[in-house]
Amino acid sequence: MVPIYNVYPYLQLCLESIENQIYPHFEVLLINDGSRDNSKDICLEFVERDKRFKYIEQQNAGLSAARNTGILNATGEFITFIDGDDFVESNYLEELYHTALKNDSEIVVGSYKEFNEEDNNYYIHIFDYREEHYEYSELIENIAQIERRGIEFETSWGTLFHKRLFENVLFPVGKNIEDTRTNYKLYMESCKTTYIHKDLYVYRIRKGSLINSMTEKLLTDILEALLERIAVLSLVGIDISQEKEMLKDRLQTRCLQAKEAGLENTEIYRRCKEIEYYLNR
Repeated sequence: MVPIYNVYPYLQLCLESIENQIYPHFEVLLINDGSRDNSKDICLEFVERDKRFKYIEQQNAGLSAARNTGILNATGEFITFIDGDDFVESNYLEELYHTALKNDSEIVVGSYKEFNEEDNNYYIHIFDYREEHYEYSELIENIAQIERRGIEFETSWGTLFHKRLFENVLFPVGKNIEDTRTNYKLYMESCKTTYIHKDLYVYRIRKGSLINSMTEKLLTDILEALLERIAVLSLVGIDISQEKEMLKDRLQTRCLQAKEAGLENTEIYRRCKEIEYYLNR
C-alpha cells in the first residue's frame, strides 16, 4: 500500500525498491491522493511494465483516507504500508511475511534506518538480531513501556498486518498522528504480534522538513488522540496506570512545544494545561 501525495522526486526509488523485492508474490496499490505534481506519470509507468502494480486516483483527502482506500481494495491476506518518499530493503517483504508464517503472527513489526538528505547519510541503530513475541493482550498491556524504546510500534509503515484486523478498525480521516491513533487498536485485535529487530525500512528525512511543527490543529488532534486512547483502553479493561504516566510525559512535552510555537494564549493550550493539572493531582 503506497499512499502518494506530491512525492515525485522520491517515488521512482520507492517503487523500484518494491518492484525488486526478493519475495515476488504481492500486489502494490498505488493510491494517488490528488497529487498536483507528476507522481501519476511514474505510477502509470510501473503499472504498464509490472502487472503487480495497480493504480487508484482520488481527490485529496489525506493520508488516512488514502490508506483506507487501499485497505478496502486490497485482495491479499496481509497488508503493509510504505510511504511514497521512503523505500525498503530488497528482503523487506520476505522477512516480514516469513516471520508471520513461521510464528503464526497476525502482525509483524520491523525496525528501520533513517536516510537524512541534509548530510546524505544513513543513521543505523540496529546492530544485533532478536525476536519478541506477544500473544493476545500481552502487547497492549505493556504498550506504554514498549513505546518508550522507540517509534517502531507507533508507526504503521514498516509493519505487516493481517487484513482481518481492519474489519473494525480504519485510519481516522482528517486527523494528524493517524498511526498512533490506530496501531494500538490493531494490537488489541491481533492474536499474536512479533517484533523483529532488523532495519528493513528506510525512513527519509527530507531537506528542510519540520517534524512535528506545532499548530493549534496538531495540538488539538494530539490531545484528542491521547484522551481517546486512555478511554478505549479503559473500556476494554486494560490497566492504565502506565498509560497515565505516558500521557503525563507526552502532554508535558507537547505543552512545551506549543509554548515555544507561541500558542500559550490559545484555548487548546489551556485545555492541555487543565488535563495536565488533573494528571498531577
